[in-house]
Amino acid sequence: MKICIIGSGIAGLTTAFALCGHPGAELVVYERDIHFGGRADVGPGGEHCPRFFMDDYRHLLRILGMIKGPDGRTVHEMLRRVRRFAHTESTGWVEISHLYRMMAKEIPLREKLRVLWAWRPSPLLAERHFSGRGDNRYGSARNYSAIPLARTAANLFRSKTAYALPGATDEYLVDPWVTHLRERGVTLTADRRVSRIEPSGGTVRVHTPAGAEEFDAVVVTAFVPDLVALLDASRIDHAVDEDGHTHCVAFTVDLDAREAVLREPGPVLYSRDGINVLVQPEAGRCVVLCTLSSRTDEEYVREKVRLHLDLRHPLRRVRTRPNQRPGEAILVGDYLRPDRILRRPFPGVYFAGSAIHNSYPIDSAEGAARSALTAAALIRRNLGLRAAQGRDTDGD
Repeated sequence: MKICIIGSGIAGLTTAFALCGHPGAELVVYERDIHFGGRADVGPGGEHCPRFFMDDYRHLLRILGMIKGPDGRTVHEMLRRVRRFAHTESTGWVEISHLYRMMAKEIPLREKLRVLWAWRPSPLLAERHFSGRGDNRYGSARNYSAIPLARTAANLFRSKTAYALPGATDEYLVDPWVTHLRERGVTLTADRRVSRIEPSGGTVRVHTPAGAEEFDAVVVTAFVPDLVALLDASRIDHAVDEDGHTHCVAFTVDLDAREAVLREPGPVLYSRDGINVLVQPEAGRCVVLCTLSSRTDEEYVREKVRLHLDLRHPLRRVRTRPNQRPGEAILVGDYLRPDRILRRPFPGVYFAGSAIHNSYPIDSAEGAARSALTAAALIRRNLGLRAAQGRDTDGD
């Protein structure tokens, strides 16, 4: 049986992990970019975001417990609990016991109300009245609705702790995962764009610049804009809308080794003025995510980072990544239903990814993993594959 996985993000890597090891199953992963990892890759612009792993990432954490990292420990064992600091007007920086400041008992009620009032003219609406260079024009309120907002609110009570990698996502997550898959016979090819797919008898024909290949099953893990482009190019009747989602800017900043903030024993998250700064002392750097900040230009963010971290020395290097392009960064977008993506049946084609319907309340790596495990379970059932040992973590 030949199985093609389109995309090497968390969903694609999870699908390959769940299916590798089956006798007679040949797995191929095609990634359009030169880096593996999808939105978890690390390119010239640095990290896509400060990558957190929540304490309720049940499926993903189990998988990471079976992948060896660069120092012999599993990726799960390398995760470090994140200390969380929030800034208040009355007391300055306060370490809080909850991941979300609005749920933290250490923050006085008057400070929480002050924060809510400050967010009333939310920069998420800034796209509607963009006025010039430096404004936060990356926000969008177009894909917010009652159900995903309710899911997010419910998650505030479930997920209280976050974990982070000691350094770069490619070094500590993507590369070990790719190595793990290759050692188990999976073929992963970067810089291989799939231009279209089409039915071919009882198989699916996949077209790339290298030619056309026949597969017994194809799992599409492309994010929504790329999913729409692929289905349109394949002339497949579908019901996917390319809605605008929350879009933000991330900065990867290398710090001078003499900075006091690097003396912390593990990762620390500082949040103020709509800017979240994850400091990774072992890597000598921080990753900055601008979500509710009034501006996202580099000069403004650099000064905010210097202020928040009380830096005393020049920044060594700053890389800027606008999360690829508008439409590719979701906070609480509505999920797609896999059974409603195609208006007509297309046997042998499956879908996975963080935007696909799953049981996790917020679009995330865990959501991508769960949808991928569900797709893998369907493939095993439809192709008659027995679950490989240690790969029975089907999604909810």
